[in-house]
Amino acid sequence: MRGLAALGVLLTHVGLYSAQVALTEFPGMEQPGNGFAGVLLQQLHVSLPIFFVLSGVLLYRPWVLAALGGTKKPGVKPYLWRRALRTLPAFWVTLAVVLIAFNSEGIQNVWHVVRPFLLLHVYENEAWVFGLEQSWSLSTEIAFYALLPVLAWALHRVARGGADVAAKARRILLVLGAVVVAGFAFAAYTFTESLGSWPIEDKWPLKWMGFIAVGMALATLSAAAELQPEKSPSLYRFLARKPASAWAAALVVYLIACFQPFGDSGSANYPDMAQGMVEQVLYLSFGLLAVAPLTLPDTRSRLIDAVLTNRVMLYLGKISYGLYLWHIAIIYFWNEGAFGADGFWKLLGICLAGSIVAATLSYYLIESPAMRLREKLGKAPKEIGVATLERPDHLTSVR
Repeated sequence: MRGLAALGVLLTHVGLYSAQVALTEFPGMEQPGNGFAGVLLQQLHVSLPIFFVLSGVLLYRPWVLAALGGTKKPGVKPYLWRRALRTLPAFWVTLAVVLIAFNSEGIQNVWHVVRPFLLLHVYENEAWVFGLEQSWSLSTEIAFYALLPVLAWALHRVARGGADVAAKARRILLVLGAVVVAGFAFAAYTFTESLGSWPIEDKWPLKWMGFIAVGMALATLSAAAELQPEKSPSLYRFLARKPASAWAAALVVYLIACFQPFGDSGSANYPDMAQGMVEQVLYLSFGLLAVAPLTLPDTRSRLIDAVLTNRVMLYLGKISYGLYLWHIAIIYFWNEGAFGADGFWKLLGICLAGSIVAATLSYYLIESPAMRLREKLGKAPKEIGVATLERPDHLTSVR
C-alpha cells in the first residue's frame, strides 16, 4: 500500500513541476495548468493521508491489543530505537545531498544546517529545504513516533474502565474522535485570512494528527474484531463481507475532490477556508477508505490482492521511503530547479526511473543496514516480541 501511495505523491509533484497544475501565487513562477488533467493530478494529494493512516494502524495496533486483550506491550526503548533507525539515517543522507546541491547559498550559520537535521525547519518561516520540501510530513510522522508511547499509555488507562473488549474499544474511539475534531479545528485556523497564504502553521503536526488518529481508530477496530468479532460495528462487518466496496467509495471521494465546487481543484494555490476544509474532510475520508479493508482480520479481496501483492507493487512498497525522500530531488537535478520542466511524460519517466534507482540504493545501502543495527547494538530483539498486524504484504510493515 505504501508503494501505491508513493506513486500518487510522485505523480502529483510531477504534475506541478511540469506545469500541468495551475499556480499563480508566486511571481515569476506562474503557470496556467492543463485543464482537467491538472485537476486529476492535483487531487492525487489524496495519496498523502494514506501514509499517516498507515502509521496510525501499524504502530498503534500492538499497543491497543495490549489494552484490549492483555497481550505484551511493546517496549518503549526498543520501539523508539527502531523508529529512529528506520527513518533518520536515510533522511539524513538525502538531506546532506540536497543541502550541498541546492541550498548552500542560503546557509548562513550552523543553525541553518542543524535545524533540518532535527526536523525543526517546519516550525520557522522561510526555512524550506529545496529538494526536500515534502519533509514537513516526516516531521509530523516523527512527532507521532515520539508521542505514541504517551498516547498509548493514556488510552490504555481510558480503556480500563470498559467492561469488555467492545466497551474498551468504544472508550478509545471516543478519545480518538476528539483528536480528529481537534485536528479539523486547527486546520480551520490555518485557513483564516489573517494568516495569509501558506502560513507556517499549515505544516505543523497538529493539523495532521487527526489523520493518524483515524489510523489508530482502525487499529482499534481491527484488534477488537479479532478479539470479539461478534461485537464488531455493523459497518465494519459489512466491509468484512465486501472489502472492495471501501476502495469503490474511495474512488468516489477522489472524484468528488476533483469536481467539488469550492475554489480551483486544479490549482496549487493556497485554498480559502471553504475549499481547504472540504479537501481536508475528503482527504481524510480517502485515507480511511483506502486503508480500512486492509485491517479486516481474516478477510481477503481478489481485487485488492491483485493490486497490492504483485511483484512490482511489493517492490515499490519495499523502497517507498526512498521514493518519498528522493523524487523531488531528482526533479531538481534534472531540471536545474523545480519549475519549468519540458513535458509531463518526459519528466515522469525521468523522475520515476531516477527515484527508483535512488530509492533502491537507499534501501540496500542505508536503510537495510541501519535496521540490522537494531540487533547488533542490542536495542531490539531479532524476533517480534509483541502481537502485530497480519498481512504485511498489503500494508508493508514498518518493522
